Amino acid sequence: MHHDTIDPDDPLLIAQSLTYITDDGSTVLSFTSAPFSSSFKARFMILEFIFVFLLIAAVPIGAHGTIVSISVGNLIAVAWFWYNSVRSVDITADGGLRFWIGNVEIDVPFDKIVDMRRIAGECSIISPHLLPHRGYLTAPTDGVAVVTSVPTTPFFLWPRSSGRPERHLGPFVCPRLKIVFSPAGGGLNFIREVENEMRNAQGEEGGRNASRERQQPPEFAPSGAGVRPNVGGASSEFIDV
Repeated sequence: MHHDTIDPDDPLLIAQSLTYITDDGSTVLSFTSAPFSSSFKARFMILEFIFVFLLIAAVPIGAHGTIVSISVGNLIAVAWFWYNSVRSVDITADGGLRFWIGNVEIDVPFDKIVDMRRIAGECSIISPHLLPHRGYLTAPTDGVAVVTSVPTTPFFLWPRSSGRPERHLGPFVCPRLKIVFSPAGGGLNFIREVENEMRNAQGEEGGRNASRERQQPPEFAPSGAGVRPNVGGASSEFIDV
């Protein structure tokens, strides 16, 4: 009889195994950023056109230092857009929000969220009244700002593990993390879903606390009065309740 054998080096088998390992079911809901609006694309194209025009104008006059400065500035601007791009926001089963910003994952528990507000009608990439903040509005007329008590991390430092002390330089500490983005489906829908999950998490925590309060340990009889006499050889160290 022919017996099928499993090749441990099969790339399809390896890919399936990795999928099953990483899909641990910790995500309750997932929100992606809204696509870039036409006004956002127009502003980005205008900025890039200005960069290119300055390069073309600086080449004939031999301003090599200006050309290098403009090129480096363009790279910094593109890196800023990538570093602050909120790719997705997940509501996790353990009660928190998981932000994917650029290539960095940031977990924020519900109890670390100070405020969630909707940003409407603000046609700008940077929100002045929320500076410093991470992220930007891909749909300038609809967005959400999540204000947390979690210390933010500069782009040149790797995020610290949980339980590690906060980074500080003398009296200076990292500012609190504020994340601005435009969720697909609308800002009000995102805030409503997150608030519902926060209430459910608080209800589950309250139910667990109530169940722990209802569980009573066995009561022992005091040494002395109140102990039943030993009848028929039964033990007299416990009260029959």
